[in-house]
Amino acid sequence: MPLAGQSEQTPLASQSPVASSLRPVITHWLQEKQLSPSAAERALQLSGDLPTSADWKRFLTTVFLFSGALFLVAGVIFFFAFNWQALPRIAKFSLLQGVLIIAALLARHFTLDTLKGQVALLAAMLLCGALLAYFGQTYQTGADPYQLFVTWSILIFPWVLVSRLNTAWCLWLGLLNLGLLLYLERVTLGFFDLLELGNRLPLSLFGLNLVVWGGAEIILHRSHPRSEVAANLNRYRHFIRFAGLLLLAVLTVGILSFIILPKYFADRSIMPRVSSIAMLVVLAGFFLLYRRRRDLLLLTGSCLALITIGAAQLIVMFFSGGFNWLVGFMIVGLFLVSASTAAALWLRNLQRGWQKEGLA
Repeated sequence: MPLAGQSEQTPLASQSPVASSLRPVITHWLQEKQLSPSAAERALQLSGDLPTSADWKRFLTTVFLFSGALFLVAGVIFFFAFNWQALPRIAKFSLLQGVLIIAALLARHFTLDTLKGQVALLAAMLLCGALLAYFGQTYQTGADPYQLFVTWSILIFPWVLVSRLNTAWCLWLGLLNLGLLLYLERVTLGFFDLLELGNRLPLSLFGLNLVVWGGAEIILHRSHPRSEVAANLNRYRHFIRFAGLLLLAVLTVGILSFIILPKYFADRSIMPRVSSIAMLVVLAGFFLLYRRRRDLLLLTGSCLALITIGAAQLIVMFFSGGFNWLVGFMIVGLFLVSASTAAALWLRNLQRGWQKEGLA
């Protein structure tokens, strides 16, 4: 479907649905040096695949709206922080609640079907966290930091549901992760101490992100490609990717903890070893899944996680066994360079192979 305002600039795109497949064809010809860069650019322009002035206007409008909302919220927070002693208590909360209400009313006025309404609702979500922080700072309730983020995520959850914004869902999941992280640090004696159920901190975060990411992927896999459920989940594809990247980060931290601190887990229960093996299995499954789904972003994250784990293993081998530290640095550096280069070349060839399959 052509975009609004593109019918005159992109006649080829409006004449035939085949135009949507011209970009990979032209890209393939350019990579095979069958077209010069100038000819390829001209071909993309004629096919309607290059962004038009309307596309750039829409993109810049989105960037400026979200940036403006974030800067406005940051300005409100810093205004109250700088004038904390000068403002009376009633003024602090009246002004902050007034700004939050105005943002919510603007979202209602513009409706959530428009970008302005969505941005206003996102600003209201951020201001809700600022209001909770100021409340705790003013009354000194004695609440732990994790309660702020958990309460924040609970209060904004109805707004997140109706917002239809990937950014809002990413904010909500980030708050949950931060709240759980702070809670587990509060109730345990140390970062890697075992909990009463035998789970370590990385394993708890691993479970949270696995449920969110795995649940979305399972529902998407079981849904009909043209169903309403699949359409909704594809709309939140960036949020699913964000959950997957968080899961990768936790997987990497959990496996690194077992590699770097083997003596810590030597006399403990078997749970850390089992959890590390489970994380490796999930990492392998993660890699295979997105190799099949053809998602370069998450495949790149998987390669980065594997390179990090491999480098950590080499560091432990060479720097804890009495080896020459200079030789160890050279070997680790050589591994990082060679592994990164191999991963980049593999991902590039993979993308080219997908493009050729799409042309077949």
